[in-house]
Parts: sequence; structure tokens; C-alpha cells
Amino acid sequence: MRDTAPLEQIDNDVTPPIGVTPPQVLVQDAAAGRRGAAWRLLYWIMENDPRAVVAVSSLDDDRLAQHLLEFIAVGTWAGKPFVVPPPLRSAHARNRLRTLFLPGAGIDPVRTERILLTAIHDKRPLVRETAVYTLGIFGSPVATSELKGALRDPVPSVRLQAAKALGRVGDPTAVPALIGALRGADEQMGSQIFNSLVRLGHLAVPALVEASSSNSAWIRWHCVRALGGIKDNRALPVLVRALCDADHSVAWMAAKGLVHFGKKSVAPVLRLLTTAEMTPWLVETASFVLSNQSRQSPKLKPYLEPVIQYMRGVGFRVATPHSAHKALSQLVADGLIEP
Repeated sequence: MRDTAPLEQIDNDVTPPIGVTPPQVLVQDAAAGRRGAAWRLLYWIMENDPRAVVAVSSLDDDRLAQHLLEFIAVGTWAGKPFVVPPPLRSAHARNRLRTLFLPGAGIDPVRTERILLTAIHDKRPLVRETAVYTLGIFGSPVATSELKGALRDPVPSVRLQAAKALGRVGDPTAVPALIGALRGADEQMGSQIFNSLVRLGHLAVPALVEASSSNSAWIRWHCVRALGGIKDNRALPVLVRALCDADHSVAWMAAKGLVHFGKKSVAPVLRLLTTAEMTPWLVETASFVLSNQSRQSPKLKPYLEPVIQYMRGVGFRVATPHSAHKALSQLVADGLIEP
């Protein structure tokens, strides 16, 4: 039997009786916009009642998913005020309801994707933000194009969620868009883009390597930072070259990134010291890398310490290339590093 309590009573009394209406009926009424039915359906979902999830998954009606997304985002149902008990207004409730959009968890995946991709263009910023966030969790590569567009949304929180989502979908075509979004990005956005690039990992390396030669020191800094975080061997030449970057902040970020590569960084840095023009900045960055390896690898210390001392001496411009070449030759001869 359907519950026939007046809507006004449900709105004024935030704890109406749950009733005995079957979930199959509740989902139909909730999709039609009935808030009383929606409240009862959400209650059963939060109680992890399997009948409610089955009812949601078997309903062939886009409106229920649309209303759910709206409720998660702005707290209304079918465009109308929706008064619910505090437990249904909590962050936990929103997360629980959001799982219904995940594959196999409730709503049909094809419908989920369609609803979320449409909601990215909703006029309400919170709905766009929620749709973008949920698409990232959904993890559909089909969404990449729309998510890249959301990086240009006029609302910062939407752009932030787009950057996060692009790191989750696993599509390498997202990398140039993420790098491009660095221009004009504030610290929070830049940090999120870094996290997404590192999450994409090896997929992001080719585009990062290419962008590391950008005319913008800001872009180079972020690319070098991400390459250091990913720790892909293809990044080694880029990071070593960046030790000589005209912008000292980029050079220092490269030095910090090279530390993550351990002993692999020693030979390339020593080779650089044999050919590059010695400057005070290069002394600082290269000695930072070599000093770290000297501490971390006791076997390397006798070879690297003389180089470090020469780099810090008055005649570093002349002495460093010779000492670096000597150390490199000895390390290779003794089988401690590869030629």
C-alpha cells in the first residue's frame, strides 16, 4: 500500500514514519518527484537494505538518477525543497548515495555516464562540481573530453574537481590539458594538478618531458616537480639538464627530484659536471644531489666526497670537471655504476 501522507506534513515533520511501501514503488514515486517516497527510499538505502538497491538498479528512468545527483549536490529533490533528518544531510550520507553511481553498485553504468555528462553543463555550480567529482570516481575515459572542458569552468571549485577527476580516468590525452591549466593556476589548483599528473604516472611522462622545455619557468617548475614524483627513468635526462636551468627554483626542484632516483642519478650528474659551464647555482644543485647519494650509499662516498669538496672550493670552475671525470671513471672501473 502506498503512503498517502500529505507532502506538507512530510516537509514539516522531518521524521515521518517509514511505512511499509515496497522499494519498487518508492523508486517509481521518487523518480516522479514525490519527496515523501524519496525520503523513505533514501532511508532504506542508508540502512543497506538490498531490496532498495535492487529497486534502484532495475528502474529504467533517468529522473531518479537526476534527482539523486541534485540532492547530493544542493539538497533539493526535483527542484523543490527537501527536508530530511540530519543523518541524511551528513557527508557520510552523500558519500553513501554517491556510490549508487559506481558500476555494479546501483544505477546502470550507461545511465550514470549519460546523467553525469549532462550534469557537467548544469547551470548550478554545485551540481557541476558534484557531477565532475563523481565522474572521476566512476573512472570513465569517455568523460575525458568533458572533464578537460571543465578545467575552464568559471567556478574554481569545479575546475579543481576536474583536475582531480582527470587524474583518475587514466587517459594520457588529459595530460596536455592539465599542464595547460597550470597557467594562471593558484597554489591549490597547482597542487591538485601535480597530484593528478603523478597519479597518471608513466602515462604522463612523454607530455611532461616535452613541456619541460617551456618558455614559462612556472610550467617548467611544475613539470620537473611531477617528473621527480613519478620517478620514471625517462625523466632522468630532463632533470639533469634542469640542474642548469636559468630559473633557480626550477633547478632546485630538479635536484630534489633526482634524489628520488638514488644511485641512478650519480653517473648523469657527474657527466654533466664534465661538460657544463660551472656556475655557483650548478654547484649548489649538483652538490645537493651528490651529497645526498654520498650519505645514502657509503660505498660511493670515497668517490663523491672529493668532487663535492672541489665544487665548494675557490677554484671550482677549473677543478670540478676534472674531479667529476676522475670519479666517474673510477666508479665505472670498480663496477659500482654502469658506464
